[in-house]
Amino acid sequence: MDQYSIPEIELGVFDMSIPFAFFYYPKTGGDKSLSEPSHVSQRLENSLSKALSYYYPYAGRIKDDCSVDCNDVGVEVSNVRVHCPMSEILKHPYTDAENVAFPQRLPWNHPDKGNLAVAQVSYFDCGGIAVSGCLSHKIGDACTISNFFYNWGILSRDISVTRSPHFVGESIYPQSNDPSIVSTIKPEEPSRYLGKRFIFPATKINALKSKFSFDSGVQNSTRTEVVSALIYKRALAARTTNYGSFKPSSLFQVSYMRERLNPPLSQDASGNIVSGFYAETTYEKDVNCPRLVSQLRKEKEKLDQDKARAIENAFISEVVDSIEKAKTPFNNNVLDYYFCLSLNAFPLYKTDFGWGKPARVSLATGPFNRWFHLMDSQNGGGVEAIVMLDELDMSVFETDPKILEFATPIPNY
Repeated sequence: MDQYSIPEIELGVFDMSIPFAFFYYPKTGGDKSLSEPSHVSQRLENSLSKALSYYYPYAGRIKDDCSVDCNDVGVEVSNVRVHCPMSEILKHPYTDAENVAFPQRLPWNHPDKGNLAVAQVSYFDCGGIAVSGCLSHKIGDACTISNFFYNWGILSRDISVTRSPHFVGESIYPQSNDPSIVSTIKPEEPSRYLGKRFIFPATKINALKSKFSFDSGVQNSTRTEVVSALIYKRALAARTTNYGSFKPSSLFQVSYMRERLNPPLSQDASGNIVSGFYAETTYEKDVNCPRLVSQLRKEKEKLDQDKARAIENAFISEVVDSIEKAKTPFNNNVLDYYFCLSLNAFPLYKTDFGWGKPARVSLATGPFNRWFHLMDSQNGGGVEAIVMLDELDMSVFETDPKILEFATPIPNY
């Protein structure tokens, strides 16, 4: 691919990948030839090449675990025929069925050293199409990757459009040759876990806000705060039911720092511009949603208080510290750690490659237990939650009346 040539860039602090898939039902009307696989593949590959000229590091290769050689090698794209209707995948009760739309060489299955992105276009028997990609977290956070797909969609519709992402690089992250800066987060060993998607409608979220606001003292609680608190509480209840006793636990939430820095960065800023915070539950009596919402808000406000000095005091060291804490889900036997990634307000359901809005946006359920991802629902206002728990915990969680009071599992909505 013909990309810009930049010798090297310094990597961020992550050693993970973020896989998104966008599912589209067949487009009705118009020129049917435009939906032919050969035409679709050519258009998507051309627009991907153009997108990579803006997001140039993804077309390079990892060098010595701490930098990228922007050598324009490009991204491997697979075209796959899936011999079933797309509805069969979308109606499956668990999200692992959606993994057929992801590249088979996902990093946690085949850790190909150096590759920073892979992509796949899947063609279903019904005419539906899924576009997916797995991009390295070393280059950018979920906001960066969400913007990548959104801009790829824009370029697929009109390749002449100019986009304006920019990598913040050393303007935010001082370069360092210290090997301790590079995180070594590793996925869990393969085990039997399940991912399931739940829809929290806007009306139910408003009910949760009303329910928790008085006791928490947080009058303007967010969708992320109330939904994550409820999921965390009921996940702990499921685990206590299965194991017979409560185990001290903690909820780690990622926080995107673009708007928190002084001055704020635009949403086009690319890189790992994140931090995070905890809500801890040492005793079972601490597990109540108003307390959790209040604790989440207080921890988040500490990030706001620190934002003015973030750059002056080597912001990268604060990010590394928070990410090192996030390693504990894989390394700590004393506490059970739960991890929440909120993608609310990202333009996921606005990603249009020429077939309108996606019928579903999915994240591959990688080898991570006690994780959940939140994103805007397709119709807006609500929240879609992908909850990943081990098989025993999921069997209790997915039938919990206190979850089902506010959320409906797909495909039963």
